[in-house]
Amino acid sequence: MKKLTKMLAAFALLVGVFGVAANQKESIVAEAVGTSSDVRIAVVRPMFWGEVGARQVLRVANSAEILTLNTIASITYFDFGNYVGDTYYNGETAGGFTEYNADGVMFLDIPLASLTGKFFDLARLSTLDPETATVWNRTGAEQFNPNMLHKIWRIYGDGSGIFRPDGATPESRNVSNPVVSSLLYGYLSCSSSTENGYGAFDALNNNFNLVGRTFAETDTVLDFAVESDYPDGRGDGVIVLTSAKIAMMQTMYNAANLGSGSRLTPIDFKRNLALLTLTGTLSLTALAGFYFLKTKKQ
Repeated sequence: MKKLTKMLAAFALLVGVFGVAANQKESIVAEAVGTSSDVRIAVVRPMFWGEVGARQVLRVANSAEILTLNTIASITYFDFGNYVGDTYYNGETAGGFTEYNADGVMFLDIPLASLTGKFFDLARLSTLDPETATVWNRTGAEQFNPNMLHKIWRIYGDGSGIFRPDGATPESRNVSNPVVSSLLYGYLSCSSSTENGYGAFDALNNNFNLVGRTFAETDTVLDFAVESDYPDGRGDGVIVLTSAKIAMMQTMYNAANLGSGSRLTPIDFKRNLALLTLTGTLSLTALAGFYFLKTKKQ
């Protein structure tokens, strides 16, 4: 009974979150890429990194030596996807980033299996073809570990390495809402994964101040329509409010960690009043229906 009750409540929560999103902003059908095997990485680069003519890639190999020697036949190349301008890293706000002239935030979607146990670097190539390209700049080889996820990867001003802000008050908490929306595109609302699901919520909240932000109706994210879409990709996705996706991930994370000793994040009840009201109504309706059927059988 307890297990079924929990499942019904979770289902009602899922319907409630996206029901609120649809009520506040009409759902839009759109095409998207990305599957449950991917992780999303956000990279901040110096202005020169994106100069015209450079191919910007993440290179992956079985050893640091392969990357250092540029053994092309043994290196896998991953190109970046979308770019989002940012008021903090572009220096457009008071107290913003001033270490160097940055150029917004770029995002990379890559299968987690392609990184696990591997070495990687970020590089600028002189041409699109690695066979003929010169490596203009590279950050230095690192061995991947999951603790590198859910953070900004900021390339050093001279291009020689990567800084990943974390701790109590990381600089990444200051990025603009569009950056957060684009980052959350890479996370699965209904998956417990700590790499790309709601299991990563605590780290995301700490590094990007998710629950402390004020989002507008123009802040949206393309999401999976249903959980069964995860293995094959978003396909025809649905656009939901970024605040609704955050509320969904937060509630799922807290529910999964009750009694585990993990840190729970407080929900902004005022901001999510409509969500909580609808969720409660649907949960009670589902439970009442189950009780009626059980009573009828008896």
